[in-house]
Amino acid sequence: MIPDLKTQFAFQIRIDFKERVIMASPRGNRGYVPPTGGWVDGPRLKGKVLGYTGADWAWTRPDGVLELNAHYLLEAEDGTPIYIQNRGYLYRHDASGKILPGPGGPEIPHYFYITPTFDVAKGKHDWLTRTIIVGQGVRHTNPDHTMFTYYTVG
Repeated sequence: MIPDLKTQFAFQIRIDFKERVIMASPRGNRGYVPPTGGWVDGPRLKGKVLGYTGADWAWTRPDGVLELNAHYLLEAEDGTPIYIQNRGYLYRHDASGKILPGPGGPEIPHYFYITPTFDVAKGKHDWLTRTIIVGQGVRHTNPDHTMFTYYTVG
């Protein structure tokens, strides 16, 4: 018997953006998207996103899937700096699961999931360094920001 995975809501992060730089390459397009700020809120973590402390270096593969690889700093409400790396995938699809080209609007289903890892000093927030966490993202265009909802597993 295989037990069901249990998840529990931990926190949300809103990441604000101002610029997106896209570079064409033989492997696809590489995006550079630095955060300008944002916030962290939830029962397990509260704080803010520190602007211009990193970026998402997303790669759009030839099959239309965006591979996300974002690094930046958070600051917990007690002042503790927290490094986060989000890795995951984003793509649009139709009802059959076929990947669709282009960004599209919110009415088209998206697969947008990430697995973050963290680095933080020993103390109140070091649970982040030993807990499996999964997240789901929703991108918004006006204003330009992404909302991530994170869940602990276990």
